[in-house]
Amino acid sequence: MHLLPVPDAVIFYSEDFLSEAEASEFFEVLFRKCKWERRPGPFGSPVPRDEAYYGDPGTQYTYSRRQYLPLPWFPELLSLKHRAERATPAEAYGSSPNSGYNAVLCNLYRNGLDSVGLHADAEPEMGPLIASVSLGAERMFKLRKNGGAVVYSERLRHGSLLIMTGDVQKNFKHEVPKEPGISEPRINLTFRHVQRSKSLPVK
Repeated sequence: MHLLPVPDAVIFYSEDFLSEAEASEFFEVLFRKCKWERRPGPFGSPVPRDEAYYGDPGTQYTYSRRQYLPLPWFPELLSLKHRAERATPAEAYGSSPNSGYNAVLCNLYRNGLDSVGLHADAEPEMGPLIASVSLGAERMFKLRKNGGAVVYSERLRHGSLLIMTGDVQKNFKHEVPKEPGISEPRINLTFRHVQRSKSLPVK
């Protein structure tokens, strides 16, 4: 992992978190085994990507009026979780205890028409640390300072790991824009540590 030279942001990146063969194997397994769902958006239209949410009991949360209830882990996702935990630099945790990740949001972009708009992952249930694994087609990732310009724009490699921490979610927004010329799918996994909810029953 190396620290990216982005002013006022703490972002680590590794292009070769997984070998190409490992990344391709994980992609095929996750494409087949994840329970993909295209959820309705806040205004009725479906969000432009498929999602599947996995985690420990009690890690449910709500985002943009969509409720995410965790499905149980399966072995390949647990393997990636443990590898992401081992790869996360100690300084990424800041003053927070090193408690690892307890949930993952899986996103499937079936082609370049699927996307995620400019947003910040600043849900109150989550801390500042997010580990993002990219598999499949390389897609552009853009980071924009709140009220300002794009400060980082890069195609995330197949098998790469990008970690955002510190005040990134407070001070920046990020997106994966539409790229109509891309026909191949991409899977992105965002590992998080979600505060266990007391408002909903654990199932």
